[in-house]
Formats: sequence, C-alpha cells, structure tokens
Amino acid sequence: MAELLGRHKSWVCRRLALIERWGPKARDELRVGLLTPTAARQMVRLPEGNQAEVLEAIRREALSSAERGGVVDLWLRCADRRQQEYLLAHPREALSQAKGGVSAVGDPRLSEAGNQVWKRVGLLLDVLGRMEVWLAHHGRTGLTPQDRVILSPRFQRLARDAGSVAALSQDFVGELERA
Repeated sequence: MAELLGRHKSWVCRRLALIERWGPKARDELRVGLLTPTAARQMVRLPEGNQAEVLEAIRREALSSAERGGVVDLWLRCADRRQQEYLLAHPREALSQAKGGVSAVGDPRLSEAGNQVWKRVGLLLDVLGRMEVWLAHHGRTGLTPQDRVILSPRFQRLARDAGSVAALSQDFVGELERA
C-alpha cells in the first residue's frame, strides 16, 4: 500500500491505526467528505462510543478547528456524565468557562449584533454563576458587620436590577417562542 500511495510504510500504518479507532459514523463522514482528516484525528482521541454524539454537537454548533480540538480536550477531562451533557449542549460556553472568560470567537451563524448579545449574555451568565455560588456556599460568614453595612446598597441594587433583567429576559423568551 505504501508503495502505491508513494508514502512511507509507517505513514500508512498510522493511517490504518486511526481508521481502526474511528467509530462507524466518523468513518462514513470521512468517506463522504463531511469530516476532514484533521477533524478525524481529533475525534479519534475520543472513545468510539462517544464520537458520534460529539460529532453531532460540533456540526450543530459549526465549531472551528480550534474549537473542535478544545471540545475533545474538555470531553477527555469530564469527570461525569453531567459535565459531558453540558459540553454537548453548550460547547462554546464550556470552552469559554474553561478559558476563564468569554470566547473572542463569535458564532458564525449569528449576525454581528447577535454575536454582541451572545457575548454579553455569556458575561452575565459567568458572573451570575460565580455570585450564585458565593451566595449559596461561601463568603457570607467571612463578612464583618461593617462589610455588610457597606455592601447592603450594592446588593439591594443587584436584587432590583437582576429582577428587572430576569423579567425582561422572560418577556424576550416568550417573544422568541411566539416567532
């Protein structure tokens, strides 16, 4: 085979080993050109049973090559099925959270305005998630009485503004569902 392809036999052996580790869906997609060899090399790092569902999420979200590699890396580090399900449902958010911020890469399916809103919502969700964890589990007990007096107006404003944003968001969700 190596002679016919004009390649070294170690190159052919590596390619055959890759093909053997691909699941049937990945093989079919590679065969018809839906999966590039580069993407296939990333996917082969996953267990065969997980390749199809990760491929589906990658395709649904139209992830870039760098994002695909990041999703595979995150998948391999997932501690449980709950994390895997979140990664499959929200790959860009998961990548952003793993990097500790909001991804600079926009979603190619969105307009420029849509990407700006996406980033703002991502920032809000990130900060709200951190605040939720702090309020539920951490720092309240570490605050001094003076801290509480100084922070009280800020938390009052947070409660008011978060309530307003929640109501407006709910209204927008209703509008989107009616459309």
